[in-house]
Amino acid sequence: MLAAPLAYVWGRAGADQTLAATGSTTPAATRRIRRRYVDGRFGQIHVYVAAALEGTSAKTPLMCFHPTAVSGDFFRDFMLEMSRDRLVMAMDTPGYGRSDPPPEPQPMIELAGTAADALDALGYGAGGRGAVDVIGYHTGCFIASELAVIRPDLVRRLVLPGIPFNVGEQRKEMYDQLAKPSELTEDGAKAMEIWDFWVTGRHPDVSLQRGASHFVDHLQSGPYSWWAYHSVFSYAAEDRLPLVRQPVLVPNTHGNLQENSRAAAALIDDVKVVEMPDLTHGVFDVGVDQLSAASREFLDQ
Repeated sequence: MLAAPLAYVWGRAGADQTLAATGSTTPAATRRIRRRYVDGRFGQIHVYVAAALEGTSAKTPLMCFHPTAVSGDFFRDFMLEMSRDRLVMAMDTPGYGRSDPPPEPQPMIELAGTAADALDALGYGAGGRGAVDVIGYHTGCFIASELAVIRPDLVRRLVLPGIPFNVGEQRKEMYDQLAKPSELTEDGAKAMEIWDFWVTGRHPDVSLQRGASHFVDHLQSGPYSWWAYHSVFSYAAEDRLPLVRQPVLVPNTHGNLQENSRAAAALIDDVKVVEMPDLTHGVFDVGVDQLSAASREFLDQ
């Protein structure tokens, strides 16, 4: 978590989200998360953008890709911490948050292609301001790695905690379990299942309000909530990860994907694995200090 308490100042809908961090090491103690839209292959893409008020440094910007079934808001505290010294962005995957949905579930290459659309529209790439650094979590790991393969001009370095790497029968089992519709019912049972996951079962250091924010984020994805699981569990990561040529950091948090992450890392040529046994779940809410320190050290090389 950030060392200092955060105070919210809300404006009209669509206005900047401002958070004041007392005691920040940033000369200007107020940092903002702004919102903007760009066009992509499936419609509008919503992007959160955070930068210190005094402007961004010469450090490479960082783009974040969130897990299923939430939005870029998942990275809120991490973005604020990392934006002390660089521009930080988080894209809502199509069908999640405020990004338009595709017409049907898409393969991972299309989700990565949408990420490329967003970065192109924001002015990055070989014909613009060059490559960015990327971080993904769960689903976002594969969006980030596939983007690095198909558009190496857009990606300089990758940070991949929590890689949902499965092969063979295990991947098929995960697909059958998660890549299927799960509709709301009149009795609210599905909503309560989501509530239990994000709120009742949250890490004890995650506030009730923050857990409820994740719940709302998940709930609003509605009929699209499972679509990204189709992308993840139909993705031949064992064939694609070896094609990543950029340097990769795997901060291996010790949740239910620690062995999956190690197996995935073994397929990547230029990779560094950092074990984080103290982080199990709710890591981007309770482990911001550790994740940002490891990420910053790696990205600043």
